[in-house]
Amino acid sequence: MTLQVVVISAESLTGCGDAPWIEHLLRWLPQAAQPCFLVGGAVRDSVLRSFPGLARQLRIPVRTHDFDLLVPQGGAALARRLADAFGAAFYVLDQTRDIGRAVFGTPGQPDWRVVDVAAYQGATLEEDLARRDFCVNAMAVELTRQPLQVHDPLGGIDDLRAGRLRATSDHALADDPVRTLRAVRLCAQFGFAIEPNTLAQIRTTVPRLREISSERVREELMKILVLPNAEESLQQMDAWGVVDVLLPELSALKGLPQPGSTLDGFAHSIRVVHMTHRVLTDLETGRGDGLSRYREPIMHHLTPLVGDGYDRRGLLFLAALLHDVGKPSTLEPYEDGAVHYFDHEKIGARLTREILGRLRFSRQVNDWVSAIVRWHLRPLLLARETTVSRRAVHRFFRDAGETGVSVALLALADHLAMADSDRHERDDKVLRTIEQLLAAFFERYNEIVTPPPLLRGGEIVRQLGIPPGPLIGRLLRELQEAQAAGEVVTRAQAWEWLRARLSLSSQLKNP
Repeated sequence: MTLQVVVISAESLTGCGDAPWIEHLLRWLPQAAQPCFLVGGAVRDSVLRSFPGLARQLRIPVRTHDFDLLVPQGGAALARRLADAFGAAFYVLDQTRDIGRAVFGTPGQPDWRVVDVAAYQGATLEEDLARRDFCVNAMAVELTRQPLQVHDPLGGIDDLRAGRLRATSDHALADDPVRTLRAVRLCAQFGFAIEPNTLAQIRTTVPRLREISSERVREELMKILVLPNAEESLQQMDAWGVVDVLLPELSALKGLPQPGSTLDGFAHSIRVVHMTHRVLTDLETGRGDGLSRYREPIMHHLTPLVGDGYDRRGLLFLAALLHDVGKPSTLEPYEDGAVHYFDHEKIGARLTREILGRLRFSRQVNDWVSAIVRWHLRPLLLARETTVSRRAVHRFFRDAGETGVSVALLALADHLAMADSDRHERDDKVLRTIEQLLAAFFERYNEIVTPPPLLRGGEIVRQLGIPPGPLIGRLLRELQEAQAAGEVVTRAQAWEWLRARLSLSSQLKNP
């Protein structure tokens, strides 16, 4: 086995400001009474951090949250002992392969760490590393021996220096086809060039992605979408045939005319993913023009997790990718060469549900992303109006609900991805509309988005003698809309509005 001495501090193993936790772990691990190795991405990233030149060129995570530990035997048992010692949650990941997981802290929060402990799958450490995906991920650091040294039997350090992605064997990708997606992600994250034999393996293995569990495919897809250069990754996936295999509904957009753009529907969709990244990056860096004043509330709004542990920010990119999947079945060509896609957002929401169901996303995620797709066109339609009334803003959020912020951001990205002759004028109108929607949500929520009820259904029944039923619900919705429009402010005005509304309704029924 090759043993390269690379200076690795506790901080380099975990990332910025997290040395105390790993030092505590290093003091505890000798209780395992067997060698314990850190393997996988955490080792790769720590080696990269130890080479300042490489670290400056690559997008290395500021902090490592996922740790893979390897022991000769008793992986799940050690994970349980670790969880008990540190007050973490414990899960058995794979009983057959003897893998356990300890989860520290709250997912998505700074204190969140996941430690997976597995037993050797081979007879020795070398055999286990040789079964991994790529040489840059086939290194190990023994945590139960000082000084910390890198075990590198397959030349992973040389590959890191060369910026090369090389499979550990001629059958590494066939052994686990999801590694083809991991290759896309690693290239995007670190700028690796794929070694020719590895590239040949990828092209051969892609069709077998159909054999992989939907959950594993979903995880890799989401990791790709949240990277800043997701557009290039999606183009690479398309070139390898991955999109045809995993997302045929997206492939159906190829060659489909995109009104106002030189791009076809497929290229436009992945361009919108890129523009969504740009919109959020501009916000995060304070370059979001008129939207900058909403930077903090937007970032806070996109932070919560939905369903499977994905945050709203990541799901926004997924919605951006799928927002136009309803277009192929709604194409209507006209004699003058123009095309229309009436109701494509409705069809797209239904197809999105099918796609996310196929990928085994949770119901909560499915509901969230499908709603964004369903309403993504509304802000752009509002921008065509001479003025956008408070009533229209209220109706938008009444329909889109909490997803309305994500819908507004996607609509802006969708618009920016278009190239048309009157772009500057339309940019101004769209941006003003997006600002108006965000202002209502973040600054006037109780006034426009969801005004608190001035009257209750029960008191309407008692005061006016109207029997409970759908009419009461409709009146309350219309009253809230009148409040949002600024037409009704007080309870007295609410009763006056209600009586007038009932009188008008009676007159219409009995002219």
